[in-house]
Amino acid sequence: MNLSISNSEPAAGWRRFFCRLLFIAVLTSVGIYGFIVTLDPFDTLVLSPPFDRSPVASNQRYAFPALARRAAFDSVILGTSTSRSLRPVELDPLFNAHFVNLAMNSATAYEQWRLGMLFARRHPQATVALIGLDVVWCATGDKLEKYTERAFPEWMYDDDPWNDYLEHFNLYALEQAGIEFAVLLGLEPHRYGRDGYTPFLPDDHDYDVARARTHLYPGGAPRAAPVDPPVTLSAAERNALKFPALPMLGDLLAALPHALKMLYFVPYHVTAQPTPGSRAAAVWMECKDRVAMLAAGTPNSRVVDFMIASPVTVTDENYWDPLHYRNSIAHWLASSLRAAADGAPRTEIGFAVR
Repeated sequence: MNLSISNSEPAAGWRRFFCRLLFIAVLTSVGIYGFIVTLDPFDTLVLSPPFDRSPVASNQRYAFPALARRAAFDSVILGTSTSRSLRPVELDPLFNAHFVNLAMNSATAYEQWRLGMLFARRHPQATVALIGLDVVWCATGDKLEKYTERAFPEWMYDDDPWNDYLEHFNLYALEQAGIEFAVLLGLEPHRYGRDGYTPFLPDDHDYDVARARTHLYPGGAPRAAPVDPPVTLSAAERNALKFPALPMLGDLLAALPHALKMLYFVPYHVTAQPTPGSRAAAVWMECKDRVAMLAAGTPNSRVVDFMIASPVTVTDENYWDPLHYRNSIAHWLASSLRAAADGAPRTEIGFAVR
């Protein structure tokens, strides 16, 4: 009998230990979850306190959905990093609008479309949409690449605010809540401007054209010579080309019926553009023609082509690398978009209106 009592006491002790451990774990989890949903680092939860939040996630796919929903904006900039240098504060007076810059680093056409459609649903009377087009919109083939290696939170882009609560109990959300807390206390700087814009390229004072040329001409390779005779696609070849992203572009244009929609091919340096006369150049021209057809069939839509050989794109001093231009070109790009909206000639210095 004494032996039985002796054996039962350790078992009871272990049960009490595990019950206490479970209680502490549950209490800690509730506390952590409460901290996350109170800080609401992605600014998507309907019951969180009205803190003066700002985007904090380095992955813009998490940072920008809240900005896309904000009623303070009536106009939008969409694109990849090649459009991030456009400043809403400069564009606002040019277009008499209030822009938010939602351009995302390395964004696929699908990711841009999802963000643009979210903005359109929340801003049915949007004033202006500036949509930067680059290589991802003119990719050919049957398959559409939806994502990059960066996580894309589909749950942030739907219209159900309640399912967001299920996505906040994880270490990433906890990390972002901690950053948001530090920003609110003034212990960390704001990662983005309130309008989505933030400088992401080096300061112009640090510009070195010799270093830039190592990116423009890797290995010292010369600029490609034009192909002669130039490649011409037959009607059958053109018809066989598939650009799987373009139907989404059509959907996005249709979702912004009242907005002035400026589709602009971004000003890549000539070394990043297809070699003149090559098959790649002919395919790009077919894509540009189809974008122009989309715009022609959609009210208040215009196409501006900066992705051409021009005094801007052939000048090495205008670029950090083949894709990213300097601040002076960003200013020129903004004013050129305004000029194109006002009916600039079909061929202007640095761009063509299609």
